[in-house]
Amino acid sequence: MRYALAFLLAAVCLTTGAIATFARISFTSIAAATQPSPPPAADTVPTAEVLTPVAPTAADYARYADADKAWRERHARQYTIAELRARGDGRRTPREAMQDRVFKLTRRGDHVAAILELERWVSGHRRDEGSLLDLARLLNETGRTSDAVTRYREILALRAHAN
Repeated sequence: MRYALAFLLAAVCLTTGAIATFARISFTSIAAATQPSPPPAADTVPTAEVLTPVAPTAADYARYADADKAWRERHARQYTIAELRARGDGRRTPREAMQDRVFKLTRRGDHVAAILELERWVSGHRRDEGSLLDLARLLNETGRTSDAVTRYREILALRAHAN
């Protein structure tokens, strides 16, 4: 009995909603919608009255390309990766800032300073596997293989401890 009453109530609600929805639709709006309207110009802003053209012509694409080229010539310029990282969103994490410094030092060929920077970071962040791996690789590249093996073992110990 309870399920039948719930079913009846749901059917009444659905029927009422359908009637309220279809009451707003009239045959005149359907007839007006089926009449084709002239396509708007491609450079108009889409609004309720003006639709975006369905199939832009080659001339439209050429105009868009010219406008894009003009904007790029006026406003855009090539940035280096370091400049893009520095611009960012103004919220660089301390780890990312350290990575940037290490990257700059290695690019300059100052591997000793890069290793010191990484060791300073790793001493304060013992569980940072990525920085440990970077340090081990840099140590290995500079010929300090025994120190690199020690860092690799630290990484393996961290992974074994995590499992």
